[in-house]
Amino acid sequence: MSRRSVSADFNQQIYEEACDWFVDMRMGDVDAAGRQRFDAWVRKSPEHLRAYLEVSEIWDDAPLVDSSAQLSSTDLIARARKAGADVVALNGAARTPTTAVRSPSAVRVRLRLAAAATIAFIAIAVGSLIGYEHWREPTYSTGIGEQRSVVLEDGSRAQLNSRTRLKVLFTERARHIELLEGQALFNVAKNPQRPFVVTSGDFSVRAVGTVFDVDRKQSGTTVTVLEGRVAVSSLAEMRPEIAPVPGIEVAPPQVFVDAGEQLRTNASSTAQPAPANVAAATAWTRGSLVLSGSRLGDVVEEFNRHNERPLIIADPSLAEMRISGVYASTDPTLLIEFLREQPALRVEERESSVVIGSR
Repeated sequence: MSRRSVSADFNQQIYEEACDWFVDMRMGDVDAAGRQRFDAWVRKSPEHLRAYLEVSEIWDDAPLVDSSAQLSSTDLIARARKAGADVVALNGAARTPTTAVRSPSAVRVRLRLAAAATIAFIAIAVGSLIGYEHWREPTYSTGIGEQRSVVLEDGSRAQLNSRTRLKVLFTERARHIELLEGQALFNVAKNPQRPFVVTSGDFSVRAVGTVFDVDRKQSGTTVTVLEGRVAVSSLAEMRPEIAPVPGIEVAPPQVFVDAGEQLRTNASSTAQPAPANVAAATAWTRGSLVLSGSRLGDVVEEFNRHNERPLIIADPSLAEMRISGVYASTDPTLLIEFLREQPALRVEERESSVVIGSR
């Protein structure tokens, strides 16, 4: 069955209605008033039209009616898979049945059974499609305080920080990773024929055989290169005056980042690479946070990846406050004490959160 045959947003009630309408229309006993009701039903929602067309398409691809009207829905599905000769094949247009039909009522009974089987057939196909999509594009994630290391199918390794989620899509020509949230350290298996591309928001990091860290926060993405070289691109920085040419891909501007360098993005812009404290950037893999003039907003976001009781900044202007120090990622006690000592800050510890405000 083709991918177009089944909607991933399967709604059994809509498909039951679509099957009922399909049976009635096939029987040809819908009067003018009925056709008006059918027209209103189709126009009510695009989902109705899509369901009706999909039922018709599946009916055409998989004959589902037996001549004796004795088969259950399970048996009908099995018969559909085998496509036996003792069936009636139908689609949106009139066709000649392969088996003689004795009466309209017998046809209606068999069509109703087929409708039930079609719904089951669609549900199975949807489940299979979703399972296939998950297999083809696996998603890896970690919870609060959890870290995980995964080996990808090409031999590359990804180490996920807490509260991280990424999706993997490998093709014959490229290896794509979408960092949906969080932070990950990638050790890329060398393959010049299949570049390794990590997307974080509007930015992509392209590598071949490299070790690099990508940290996605609300304020932007930070890329730190430990080994090799990567190219960071921003789709938002593509020159708008260049009109796209059909069939020709226009590569966005690239900024190259070498080993020992770090690049920070801000919203839709890319800064230039700067020397990096690699040990500090990867301290999270050892359960520590090494901060050197870091934004309080970023620090709070990082701590909240590791701790059940979140830190909350009540005054948005405090997010730009700069913090330095070495802290345990799973214990915000030292950070809270540091903030208490700041004359401009007020720290309120609650049962479910820690609120940071202005005095």
